[in-house]
Amino acid sequence: MKSLKQSAVETYLEFSSFEGSQHIASQFAIYKTLQIIRKNNLKNILEIGLGIGTLPSAVLNYFGSEINYSGTEDNEFCLKSLKEHLKSKKIEIFKNLDDVNLEKKYDLLIIDGKEPNLKRIANSLSQNAIIIIEGDRMNQYQEILHMFSKSLFVHMTSNKKNHPKGVFDENNWQGGVKVFFINPTIKQKIYWVKEKLNTKFNYLKRKNF
Repeated sequence: MKSLKQSAVETYLEFSSFEGSQHIASQFAIYKTLQIIRKNNLKNILEIGLGIGTLPSAVLNYFGSEINYSGTEDNEFCLKSLKEHLKSKKIEIFKNLDDVNLEKKYDLLIIDGKEPNLKRIANSLSQNAIIIIEGDRMNQYQEILHMFSKSLFVHMTSNKKNHPKGVFDENNWQGGVKVFFINPTIKQKIYWVKEKLNTKFNYLKRKNF
């Protein structure tokens, strides 16, 4: 079986060649998402803002039928792209949150797009759910922080530059992800500590690069 890193690279390079690729998830974001899913044995995923399908493609290619993946997207170009890029994948695509089954409990919430009322999702997360915010998205970061004030947070960062064959500038660092553990287990707390240390190390390496 391919490694998580290899899968992340392949997905990143594949989607770098598609129209609309200027907004895809970074190679590092893809890798960390896959890692978080595997380490925490996450099964039910909801993504706000599927875009052209980078993350669901990576996740479903790697984990297959083990994962129940749902997501929202209201942009017509992206919806057309999703049909093309994910046509053989098991995924539920909704135009907005009103159509999503919020009585279901999701283990992982990925925020990669706008949603005017994230509070609606709070009761739809499982007890030890994890939230990933892809990209900067400071407004959503603040809202999640307010909603889950007792959660553990880490901004995971990479110490590697973008792949020279990808869509993003190879002279820039790979984009990171903001991660919340809303009610962390002991295992999640240990992982959180390790990632906090990794973040400090990576920032130091960037500074001295």
